[in-house]
Amino acid sequence: MNICIGFLFSLTGITSLTEIGQYRAAVYALEKFQKDNSKSNITFTFEARDIRSDPIESYRQALDMARSGIKVFVGCYTSACRKAILPVLEQYDCLLIYPALYEGQEIHPNVFYVGEIPNQQITSLLKFTIEQFGKKVYLIGNDYVYPRYTNQQIREMLYELDGKVIGEKYVPLGHKEFSTYLEEIKHYSSNAILSTLVGESILPFYKMYYELGFNPEEIPIISPITTELEIQAMGPKYAAGHYSCFSYFQSLDIPENDLLVKGMKEKYGLDTVISSVMCSTYIGVQIVLDAICHLQSTERKKITKYLYEKEFSSPSGKIKIESNHHLSREMRIGKVKENGQFEIVWSSEKQIFARPLLTNTLFDSVDEEDIWKGLVEEIGKEVSDGIIAVDQNDKILYVNPHAFEITKAKSGDLFDEANLLDIGYEVMKRKMRKPYNAFLIFIKKRSGQAIQQSNEKYHFGKIATYNPAFQKELRIASISSQFDANVLIFGETGTGKEVLARTIHEQSPRRNGPFIALNAGAIPRELIASELFGYVEGAFTGSKKGGSVGKFEAANGGTLFLDEIGEMPLELQVSLLRVLEERKVVRIGDYKERPVNVRVIAATNRNLKEEIAYQGSFRSDLYYRLNVFTIQIPPLRHRLEDIPYLSAQFLRQFHQYYGKGPLELCDSALQMLQSYYWPGNIRELKNVMERAFLLAIHETKICPMHLPEDFQSSSTIKQSHVVGNLKSLEKQMIEQVLQETKNMTEAAKILGVTRSTLYRKMNKWNIRKKHFKNSSN
Repeated sequence: MNICIGFLFSLTGITSLTEIGQYRAAVYALEKFQKDNSKSNITFTFEARDIRSDPIESYRQALDMARSGIKVFVGCYTSACRKAILPVLEQYDCLLIYPALYEGQEIHPNVFYVGEIPNQQITSLLKFTIEQFGKKVYLIGNDYVYPRYTNQQIREMLYELDGKVIGEKYVPLGHKEFSTYLEEIKHYSSNAILSTLVGESILPFYKMYYELGFNPEEIPIISPITTELEIQAMGPKYAAGHYSCFSYFQSLDIPENDLLVKGMKEKYGLDTVISSVMCSTYIGVQIVLDAICHLQSTERKKITKYLYEKEFSSPSGKIKIESNHHLSREMRIGKVKENGQFEIVWSSEKQIFARPLLTNTLFDSVDEEDIWKGLVEEIGKEVSDGIIAVDQNDKILYVNPHAFEITKAKSGDLFDEANLLDIGYEVMKRKMRKPYNAFLIFIKKRSGQAIQQSNEKYHFGKIATYNPAFQKELRIASISSQFDANVLIFGETGTGKEVLARTIHEQSPRRNGPFIALNAGAIPRELIASELFGYVEGAFTGSKKGGSVGKFEAANGGTLFLDEIGEMPLELQVSLLRVLEERKVVRIGDYKERPVNVRVIAATNRNLKEEIAYQGSFRSDLYYRLNVFTIQIPPLRHRLEDIPYLSAQFLRQFHQYYGKGPLELCDSALQMLQSYYWPGNIRELKNVMERAFLLAIHETKICPMHLPEDFQSSSTIKQSHVVGNLKSLEKQMIEQVLQETKNMTEAAKILGVTRSTLYRKMNKWNIRKKHFKNSSN
């Protein structure tokens, strides 16, 4: 049996230096496991894709490999890329081994987090810094989520340690001029510099520190990011005397690490260095291949159950896989030597339990630690139900992965039972056995019937919802409509971001002014500036006689909607920020400033703060300028109670347009719709309903046979006679549509499928093009 593992690494892009090392470690781990288990009946191969440090590319590559049947992935270094592929993992029930340190605010049932998290790494680093060097710490990092989150935690920990942040600065990704900051560090008499600089900013910072004559014995740079790889790239002399904190260093003197170092050097050359994230990648590949061999399966649930509570010997020492999908491990602090390797100067000497959802502090009482361990032991292996542990005041103590996916609740939040009941879940609460003064709450999806709507429907203009979460967002939209402050709308593709933006405009005092929309992702880079700001005659080759008014001027007195703002080129973001601040626009080729009175609403399907910032492709100052009101549109899979209302609305529209057709869905068809994942959200629902409407044009109701094949396979209705009828109906319907159309494009559009899908179905049913009115294609 051959099993293919998907490798998702950036072999090009801004994080490629780190990820190429991870890719090499993954290849070596797979080949070594194959060699060590040559008698196994399973052979492993891998398929590697270059995700280019780009979340969108990560999603595309993961989706393509998942569709080909790959069930286990390794990679996605940045949180941006990890988050981007979560919908793919959920839809195809795949497993991701995520081998990178990260901000620690996630537990997902389809992900194992093999890297360090803040309560392991940052806590150790800061305690060491305070004890060895003093309490005055200067924080410097790149301006994206990990440094800001890390420094937020550091401020809280320093308060508990009676320490002090005497300076805190953030620079854009790739920033290379640090003399001003270093002079400030010297002026404030800092005891230590805690650096969360990454990528291209690391070398110039360490180099400028060196050239200005700073002494690491007096003011060391201490980093949770800088590894042997970065030191090799910058040159050891610039890093010597400074410190880093990881679970692994190449210099670690244990037999398992000796074998790893020897094997990697034999494969890739004597100058090969191994970093902590490379070691985590090696560990992740080894443990998942071991699980697959033992289980003879790549089924995600079987693998996770098998791995829970397992302990392994690894190149970083003993590790334990916890049921919260993270690793407990020993932590170490190393001091850089002249040869670029680390001298280990501190070790925790025991495993530090991984606590990924802590929010208020990273220092916990012994009692809380005992409760956590007790809860993990009580819960045991993964179960299909979500489980939440709460105290007597309903404060959440623990959330298992499945419950976290449903509620997004974290340790310290209050349990919201009413919301769970509203969105179709059953809740059962029972007291835990002594000595734990807590309750376990079991969450289970209601089954056997379509999800019922809640009693109250909330309206904002023409938008309506029964979903409590979306109702809260619409109330924010209602408030924002009465002011001129900028609005930033987040939501997946197809959730209706432009519809909401237009509704905000229609409900605002600007309703009588124009509503102008511009999709930054649909316009070539070289044309976006002229579209936004306009141009004068002769500004460039091909410019229109007399020039042209840009979208800002066209929207004067009204609203400008900038869709897919995350796709806007970095160089234009500066110009956009200037217009937002000064309320004046200068056409291309002109010098005259023209005042504009425009309210801006922007939208994106990305998380600008947590995702795009990782790539350095979006300015933080523009983000905060746009982010006055933030509205998050939930995906349709989280709004299942809205499907009956939306479906009925679409059917009424189609009935009015065609003058006939069904106006209702039967119960089993509705249940199918509410069981589907809806990757295309409301846009996909509308397409599905139009297709079903046309197939049932002469019927009184839409039934399961009128829904696409994807719905049939995911449905619980599996009676053979129904399946047979559906197959027969599909063939007849394709033949009928082909006879009434002239080409494949027209036929595919009517059937609501792509041309490639139509070709595949024609081949399946042996349908020839002779069915067309003519042979034109």
